[in-house]
Amino acid sequence: MAAGLLGAVLVALAAPAGVVRPEAGAAVAAAAVVAVLGAVAAPVAALVAARRSPAVAGALTAGAGAVALGLLVLDLQLWARPVDANRLELFRPLTAAHLSAGPGAYAVLAGHALGVVAGLLGMLTVARASHGDGYGHSSYPDHDGASVGRRIGAGWGAGIVLAALVFAVASLAGPLRSSDPVLLVHPLVGSPPATAIGSALVVVAVLVVVAAALVSVAPGVAAGALIGAGTAAFGLSGSRLAAGAAAGDGVALAPGSVVAAVACAALVALGVSLPAVAAARARRGIAGLAGGAGAQSAAPSTRRSGKPTAKALAAAEAAARARVDRWHRRAGLAGIAAGLLAAVGALLPVLSVPDGLPQPQILATRVALVAAAVLVVASAWLLLSEFAALVRPAVGVLWAALVAAVAAVLQSVVVATDLPGVGPGPGAWVLGLATVAAAVTGLLAWCAGSAEREGIDTSVDTPPRRAVLLVGMPAAVVSVVALALPLYRGTGYGPDSVTHWPWGWDMWGRALFAVVVVVAVWVAAKARPARAAAGSLGAAAGMGVYLIGWPLTSGRVIDPVVGPGGVAAILGVAALTATAVVAVRVDRR
Repeated sequence: MAAGLLGAVLVALAAPAGVVRPEAGAAVAAAAVVAVLGAVAAPVAALVAARRSPAVAGALTAGAGAVALGLLVLDLQLWARPVDANRLELFRPLTAAHLSAGPGAYAVLAGHALGVVAGLLGMLTVARASHGDGYGHSSYPDHDGASVGRRIGAGWGAGIVLAALVFAVASLAGPLRSSDPVLLVHPLVGSPPATAIGSALVVVAVLVVVAAALVSVAPGVAAGALIGAGTAAFGLSGSRLAAGAAAGDGVALAPGSVVAAVACAALVALGVSLPAVAAARARRGIAGLAGGAGAQSAAPSTRRSGKPTAKALAAAEAAARARVDRWHRRAGLAGIAAGLLAAVGALLPVLSVPDGLPQPQILATRVALVAAAVLVVASAWLLLSEFAALVRPAVGVLWAALVAAVAAVLQSVVVATDLPGVGPGPGAWVLGLATVAAAVTGLLAWCAGSAEREGIDTSVDTPPRRAVLLVGMPAAVVSVVALALPLYRGTGYGPDSVTHWPWGWDMWGRALFAVVVVVAVWVAAKARPARAAAGSLGAAAGMGVYLIGWPLTSGRVIDPVVGPGGVAAILGVAALTATAVVAVRVDRR
């Protein structure tokens, strides 16, 4: 709490101390007040809550600290190019002359850093409290130790997720409208690197906090995390709203700031009401138990007359394990073969050019190399019986990521072969074999999963777990959007998207991977926790392979900037990782 309060004080002192040199203009007073309130709200609330519940106090600072990390990166723009920072709660530039960071810039950066430290200490406090007796207890037996998402019901859980998603989408738009020639305001996609990455981290922090809150077993802790993240995010979006309303002189309010601020306020309100909602549902559950106490009837039970011997049971179990191990080994060997073929194909010339001409460099082969390495490493674990069942769901997704990466290379080959004398090289043919091997890997992984399920009672259909769907389905939607839109753009260049028809091989590869991600999330909602987490992490790793194509291939264009698909891919990786966390922590009966 001391770290958080000191950080808030430094943020409050930043504007009076002078954020830039020479003095470029005073901060917009209304925006500065909102920013300070957003910074101080969580540590003050933690100070009030600490005496009654240290865990709630820790959750408050943890939620705010997650957002502070994004603000820390965002305000690095004060050193890169202050005039493009668009932080009107700190200063308003009145001239396009060279500006440099002043004492206030150091103060605000130190304030955010202390906020991050407070968040880490808050997480440790919550972790320590979670080991105490009575943590996560409920008077209603079905809610005792259950996740918050289950305690509050699907409606309230969906409302919390919706508020976070609305905030994420609204943050992509321009924070202000400006006709001032000095103040240039861009949406997140076209912003400078520090501003774009920092804003994206704020969005990711809110989404991760929401996921962690829904899988928490303590309603008070979940409420604290939501309130902390909501108030800290409101310090950013609310200050932009206030700046647009009060700045004048060519600066106007933008719809994105209004929607983002409303979403943050809704997140705080839902956090405040969360303990009461959980308690009310628990009371209704207790009333239902009391009403049905005398309505139980005994049902006759039947038992088979003949029992197999212990020796026969042991032999049958050994045969079943051997059959599953064989499928795992086949899938593992196929995955290793697919990865090695893709790596060799990426290293060989993928084009055949006339003699005397240099071999063109296909940058997409870099992504294929990364995808090949990831698949080989994951598939190798399938050869070890102790880990095969756990890793198999991840391999069941990663094969499609390799196909998508190879398809991008083959699309470049298709385009290049339109030139006279240019044809596919040996690398292209090897990459084609790699796609076939990858598809075989996916089929064998599916067969291995079917063999695993033969030893499980599937006579009763297991309904999807709501908490996993609440986080997983938005993750799948964001991932599909990422794969459908351009990863980056450049001067005179825009990669293919779903709107360009007919689709090229790269677009078909991405479409295949999108379908596999959606299926993986749906399966995770019904699968056993460890396997559900593995499948979600496999999807996150595959999206990470796609995302890494931005730095690895953007050198082919002039002045590359992140595209809408890049922003969505970052959110997809974070949301799929959060799905894995939910899958292993959600209550299981």
